[in-house]
Amino acid sequence: MTRLFSVYGDSISSFEGILPQGWRVFFEGEQLELTGVKTPHDTWWGQVIDHFGGQFLANASWSGCVVEGRDFPVGASAERIEHLQADGRTPDDILVHIGINDYGWGGAEAQAAGRSHAMPRCIDPATVPEQIAGAAPADAAERFAAAYRTMLRNIRAAAPEAAVYCITLLPGRTHGVDHPEFCYRLRGHHLDEYNAAIRDAAAAEGCRVADVRAFGRDYDSLEGTHPTNLGMRQFASMVVRAMQLADAAGVEAAAEAVARAKAGEDEEAPIAGAGANAEAPTSPNPARTQAEGDTHDNIEDITAGAQPETANPALDLRDFCGAPKSAQVCDAPTCIGCPHAANTGNQWLCRCLK
Repeated sequence: MTRLFSVYGDSISSFEGILPQGWRVFFEGEQLELTGVKTPHDTWWGQVIDHFGGQFLANASWSGCVVEGRDFPVGASAERIEHLQADGRTPDDILVHIGINDYGWGGAEAQAAGRSHAMPRCIDPATVPEQIAGAAPADAAERFAAAYRTMLRNIRAAAPEAAVYCITLLPGRTHGVDHPEFCYRLRGHHLDEYNAAIRDAAAAEGCRVADVRAFGRDYDSLEGTHPTNLGMRQFASMVVRAMQLADAAGVEAAAEAVARAKAGEDEEAPIAGAGANAEAPTSPNPARTQAEGDTHDNIEDITAGAQPETANPALDLRDFCGAPKSAQVCDAPTCIGCPHAANTGNQWLCRCLK
């Protein structure tokens, strides 16, 4: 049976004519020509769905959104999550890629103070003086973690039988730049603090982690964030590979649980990895340990899991379409005030021009 896929994200996952009417979109108009992302099949999610022989159901992405907050259009909004369903149908698989705006702004309040078009409705602009975004609050990553968990709970409530894949955040690299340029501490918190929050939230809420960050690669982008056509192929390749690894980890955990139950060691324990909503254990994570240098003899052969394979010839599951290796070239505690930072204000960019 063909599986139905829904997508949940921000501008990176948006596309004209696909989102609900009136929702904010990045990939439209001249951006299609600038990026070379001209059809839904050019997007990262379109290529992932094609690879698995699935059918697109709905895309509930909103350009510029953060996860943090209560009300539409934030990621944790139950009102927005309802749009993961369409025509009375619920998805079998949900691809979640969201959080770069939480990292870029440093939180919902800074986004509101910057008068972003995607600011949460729960924040009254009159109560937040307009100002240029600065350092993220000390608890920014913790706020993001709590909001991400709330978002996953709401997603699971809306689609309890769906397999939910939480995709970690990746550094981008501007097209034509031949060296790493991503700002890893734009407002004082490291990008990987947000990725740790994603992994922990997914584990806590019974979702799977498609840990693309573990591969240690950048993707080609327009300006450090929004993928080009090549960047979409690179990102999609990493997502497919990470999903395979997450599925395989879930299958392995299920087999281990069955073995324990048969041995009488764990008779009352639920079988992790069984069913569409099975939680893939986060430790050990095959993708993460591979990236950290812990070799797995058969890791390149892992394809087992919940997803059927049809293979998308545009993708490359070994070298990720030439995605360059990531590297953090600066140890400064923040990019704010640095003359090499492209922009740390309300038109922020995750680019170091050094």
